[in-house]
Amino acid sequence: METTFTISLPESVLQSMNIDANEIISDMRKEYGFKLYKTGKLTLIQAAELCGVSLYEFVSLLTLSAIPVIDYASDDLENELKQLSDKML
Repeated sequence: METTFTISLPESVLQSMNIDANEIISDMRKEYGFKLYKTGKLTLIQAAELCGVSLYEFVSLLTLSAIPVIDYASDDLENELKQLSDKML
């Protein structure tokens, strides 16, 4: 199921931007997907779906935008690596 939103933009703004409405929609979905992923409101897969791209492409877009794909606090990462190491022994 999908929900549709309508946004009104002045024609003069669209003309000055020199891009079509579909490109604006795509850009808005990506930016909002980035934001919701960064704030933890969407998972990686959910954000990719919102952006209308594959998981692989979304990870690439995050990387190109300097947004961490995995955002661990250094203490959390150290603890997780230690736990992993302990399991492997």
